[in-house]
Amino acid sequence: MAPRISDEAKEERRLTLLDAALECFSVKGYYASTVDDIVSYSKLSKGSFYNYFESKEDIFINLLQLNKEETLQMLQTNLDKLNSPIEKLKYWINSDIPYDLKKKKMMRTHIEFWLYSTDSPDVQHILKDRFDVMFAMTKEIIAQGQQAGEFKQDIDPEKASAMFWALHDGIWLHVTIGYDEEKVEERIKEMEAAMLAYLT
Repeated sequence: MAPRISDEAKEERRLTLLDAALECFSVKGYYASTVDDIVSYSKLSKGSFYNYFESKEDIFINLLQLNKEETLQMLQTNLDKLNSPIEKLKYWINSDIPYDLKKKKMMRTHIEFWLYSTDSPDVQHILKDRFDVMFAMTKEIIAQGQQAGEFKQDIDPEKASAMFWALHDGIWLHVTIGYDEEKVEERIKEMEAAMLAYLT
């Protein structure tokens, strides 16, 4: 009989495979990557892969869901520590500084999610749900800023939130063409200045 492994060890293996998938997708892209590539990155067996995931698409979706949960939890925790809506917005804009290697890998993979969503209703649903939640959060911060007298009263929170995400996602699309850390951080600061000029 094969030895039983603890729940902690099982979770560690699952996370190892997810880390390997992130590495693989960020380097090769979703379509060019294979299960064998992920297994090779993970240093685990192919059998281990299929103990946790049904397919390449399944691990792709699990990686997206994990990122969604971690991102929202961390963001909400840090925003809750701030009282001023303007400080919340500034924190959110600057939360990608420093622009490190892990963020670069995740953004490349996230753009793969965007591309793949045209072929996968499941991925499209996850992305839309994530975007709707984050859009609503930015819209609420802007509305709170108006109530607190920090933002202009004649600003439409819906349109301002759309502007926020157009600028944010535009920066990250440009990341994929090779912006270095200094240039990305410069663009983020420009986004902060543009949003504050618009809102205050």
